[in-house]
Amino acid sequence: MNESTHSSPIKKSQIFTESDLIVTQEAHSKADPIKPAKPFEDIDFICEKSLIELPASMEDSIKPATPKRWSLLARLSIIGLVFFVIVQTVMGLIDSLQQSPWLFGFYATVLSIVSVWAMVLTLKEWRKLVNLKKVSDHQAKAERLSQSMQMGEAKQFLAPILAKYPNNEAKQQYLQACSHEHNDAEIVVLFEDIVLSERDLLAKKRVNRFAAESALLLAASPLAALDMAIILWRNQKMINEVAAIYAIELGYWSRIKLIRSIVVNLIYAGSTEVITDLGTQLLSVEMTGKLSARIAQGLGGGLLTARLGYQAMSLCRPIAFNKHNKPKLSHVHQHLLGELKQFTSSMMSKNKSKQTQPVDKNE
Repeated sequence: MNESTHSSPIKKSQIFTESDLIVTQEAHSKADPIKPAKPFEDIDFICEKSLIELPASMEDSIKPATPKRWSLLARLSIIGLVFFVIVQTVMGLIDSLQQSPWLFGFYATVLSIVSVWAMVLTLKEWRKLVNLKKVSDHQAKAERLSQSMQMGEAKQFLAPILAKYPNNEAKQQYLQACSHEHNDAEIVVLFEDIVLSERDLLAKKRVNRFAAESALLLAASPLAALDMAIILWRNQKMINEVAAIYAIELGYWSRIKLIRSIVVNLIYAGSTEVITDLGTQLLSVEMTGKLSARIAQGLGGGLLTARLGYQAMSLCRPIAFNKHNKPKLSHVHQHLLGELKQFTSSMMSKNKSKQTQPVDKNE
């Protein structure tokens, strides 16, 4: 009996409703103070560092479409046109032989000279086009050899490429650094670090010079149409000089193929590269556009020229660029801004001197 009186009574079960839960949630929300809104600027979201650190999976998000082959009707039309020209030429020679042997001899001589010239020109263009097509094969083979632990294959692969380069200090340093103890991967690294780094430096200087000239030309001249025509002509000259630095001689069709490849690679480049380069260009052009519209126009043209030149370097280089040595526009726009600032300062000093000259005469 005493134990039952001293023990605590059993509590009844309590049922909670949804209103009780809402009240408890409101109490917890009132206990935690609401933080003030923090404004974010666009510069916090769009910065070069965050753009560079995008996932590598975006690189293959945009791929160039495979080139379409000619249809059967187009092939038959070209073959028929060639046979038509041959038949007409033979019939013309037969008619000239029946009329006069001298006339036949004249026609045959002229036709022979033109045919030999066309064959030699076609053979040269074909060789130059084949040499340009070999660059992609060289890049694929160099990528494979860079991971090979065997010996001997890399030296045989790089020997014809090295023979085309001038006999300078970098070439001699590479030959002295090579040893029989090096495997294929080490030979490729030595060739890229010693020989190709010197070629890359020359190509970058050439591209920077053409980019600065294009920027100054667009910033100084008021004729936009004429300036664009001159810049297109100078961009072709820049591409020829960049290809010559990597020992590639361009002909007519090989130049067209290289320019087409450059445009295709610019359009279908990786997403990370496009966003980073566009961010650099837009930021630079926006900053300079507040100062002068011509300076912004010149900077945009200079960056476009530099982008074309860098793409030509990547297509003419026997070993493909990696993420460490690939040239970037962020290093070019600073140089272009410096050139444009010097140009504007010189123009402003000239204008001030012209304005002060009439005042001196009146005095």
